[in-house]
Amino acid sequence: MALKKLFLVGLIGCLLAPSSAFAEWYAGGSLGISMPHDVTNFTGTDGSYDLTLTKFSPDNSLAGGIKGGYFFDKAPNFGIEFNFSVSDPDVDKETITATITGTPVGVFSGQASGDFLGSADVDSLISYGFLAMLRTTDEDAKEKYNGLQPYAGAGFSINVLDINKVSIYDTAGASIADTSGDSNTSVGLLVSAGLNYILNDRIKLYSEYKYKDLNFDYDALDSNVTYGFDTAESSVAFGLTYSF
Repeated sequence: MALKKLFLVGLIGCLLAPSSAFAEWYAGGSLGISMPHDVTNFTGTDGSYDLTLTKFSPDNSLAGGIKGGYFFDKAPNFGIEFNFSVSDPDVDKETITATITGTPVGVFSGQASGDFLGSADVDSLISYGFLAMLRTTDEDAKEKYNGLQPYAGAGFSINVLDINKVSIYDTAGASIADTSGDSNTSVGLLVSAGLNYILNDRIKLYSEYKYKDLNFDYDALDSNVTYGFDTAESSVAFGLTYSF
């Protein structure tokens, strides 16, 4: 615990160290891996029928992104950033346990509580992020840290999850039913942390971790049933930025 506190104090000290840096506009792109967290608190209802599902796990996928931002001349450690990312968190066929109350409709029509197999064909998860940024300046990174420049950000993202269909099977793998497609938009917490490596006055390589909190509600995915669930996404990406 003491080492963690010492590391955090040192990192904050590096980020806030005074410098004569100037304002900076930048833009960049990255490619990495999306690592969705478990889907939890999955519920469905049409007002007279209620469904809950046990947690299940979306697949990892490639993730691409672009970003652009600005660091202030009067406060060169601080900036703002917009970023865009896209991933494809499908769900392979896996066992789920359904608890059904009332007379089910939609894909669970005629079914009783018990175990099933479920999968999801996702078209895309698209996120538009807005962050307040904190970093060391370029001058400090070059003079003190051999070109390494840590940074961090916190803010929110607008997330659009487009689902092509959700499929339900019996435990032997025989198809029961498929939903139609639908998309939903939500707003959630977004945080990032990364490390630039300054190649020259214009170009930086970077590695970056991002976490986004996600929750969605669908009312046109399956008959008159409204579905809702919580999840999150972690991602690791590697990219390049260009400073103007």
